[in-house]
Amino acid sequence: MVKDRRYIADLMLMRLARWMRMAGHDVSNPPEGADDSDLIEIALAEGRTLLTRDKLLAKRCEKAEARCILISSSDLDEQLSEIEDAGIFLEPEPVRCTLCNGLLQEVVESESCDDPRRPEGGPALWRCESCGKLYWRGSHWRGIRDRLKRRDS
Repeated sequence: MVKDRRYIADLMLMRLARWMRMAGHDVSNPPEGADDSDLIEIALAEGRTLLTRDKLLAKRCEKAEARCILISSSDLDEQLSEIEDAGIFLEPEPVRCTLCNGLLQEVVESESCDDPRRPEGGPALWRCESCGKLYWRGSHWRGIRDRLKRRDS
């Protein structure tokens, strides 16, 4: 199973990209206004595998010798299964921001958290180094873990 490969998702797969980030994968967002040629160039320059549902883009990647995974389904659970079928490990691991792909840094207890949804003295807290978004393992964490593990049975 692959764990250390880097990816770039096209706009059609931004939801899949967020779920892959929840599993610790480095999945960058396409730059604003990027076209297919830009995505291929980024994939080649940064050593990323392009994730797409666009068959023509996948063929262009092949011609350019860029790594690409063509996802056929529009259903998230089926997309996650396709990713696992491609040998990509999906286990919840809070190391990347689901929004911007930035690295998460654990917040030490002396730092304040002004988010009212997180209970005082609650579970571990992480902050994105890039955008500042806060994360913690709340009641939603079980649902995330269950969805990522659903394909094991």
